[in-house]
Amino acid sequence: MSNLTQLFSEAVAWMGEGRLEEALGRFLEMENNPQVSPLCHYFIARISNIIGEPEEACDLYYKAFDAMPDIASKIFSADQPNFNYIYPGKREEKENKVCTLCGEEGVPRWCYSMIDGTPLNENFNPVRMWVYCEACHHMYAAEFPEKLFIHNTAPRAANPLFFSYYSKVLAGIRTNGYATGMTLFEVGVGASECLLAAREIGYDVFGIDVIERHVEDAKSKYGLPAETVDFIEFESDKKWDIIIMGDVLEHVSDPKSALEKAESLLTDEGALWISTPSFESAFSQVAGHDDIMRRQQFHLNYFSRESLYMLLEQCGLTPVDYQISAHYNGSMEVVAIKSSRF
Repeated sequence: MSNLTQLFSEAVAWMGEGRLEEALGRFLEMENNPQVSPLCHYFIARISNIIGEPEEACDLYYKAFDAMPDIASKIFSADQPNFNYIYPGKREEKENKVCTLCGEEGVPRWCYSMIDGTPLNENFNPVRMWVYCEACHHMYAAEFPEKLFIHNTAPRAANPLFFSYYSKVLAGIRTNGYATGMTLFEVGVGASECLLAAREIGYDVFGIDVIERHVEDAKSKYGLPAETVDFIEFESDKKWDIIIMGDVLEHVSDPKSALEKAESLLTDEGALWISTPSFESAFSQVAGHDDIMRRQQFHLNYFSRESLYMLLEQCGLTPVDYQISAHYNGSMEVVAIKSSRF
């Protein structure tokens, strides 16, 4: 091992031990050396984000990718999901200049390299900036692809463990009197676990999804009534007793319109069930910068309990129950009913 490699590896080890100041000093000493300059930029970016300088982190990440497009193969082992990632240059993405909930201008809070997480879809840029809105206590992505879901092609098989999970969710809604009717509409059917469980219990079910593969599986494999359509564009004269929005709101560019649509489709005595990650969850507080939700490329919003409750109330819905998800670390599960019931 050369002396240069040894010095660099030592600084990386210091980062892992939490010795950020020492690591930063070493990387700064080495960043003008052309052999390791892009690598130093990358790790200085990580430290910059941790110490509260996300904009500096963003600039340094792109500086590293521009100088060394195959940087992933230099910093990861061969079994890391993005080991073979080659940066193609920055793609044009839609900008969120103001908060997706309240329209106020936010402040950059976190910036992460997306290749540090799950396999990066080729249509996404490798850097994600999260912006914090002080007005409504919400996080939102600074940039994202215009056609977000068109790129989500990874298959997912139904997970049998979710059947009892959804059975308990629905039992809680009934026993607490939030909704006793037996019609159920799911927004985002995914692998059909919720619809299958609800149908077994006796619900009259229907679901939609923007991903055609999900809808085709629901219909052809399980005989479930489903339709491929964006929720905002969905129209129906029918109303439902229960609307399920599991892991949907974090993907939606206009969450307020989505909840207004949900309120309009609920029966007067109906209930809306929402599951979505919370950046203030107990899990996220413990995980900190290792929270994988901060590197989820398909997520545009990162709610807090405060921002979700505020949005629900703006849309004529009142939250009546809050649970920590039993299946998704860092997610909250909220039941809301029409405010007109009070």
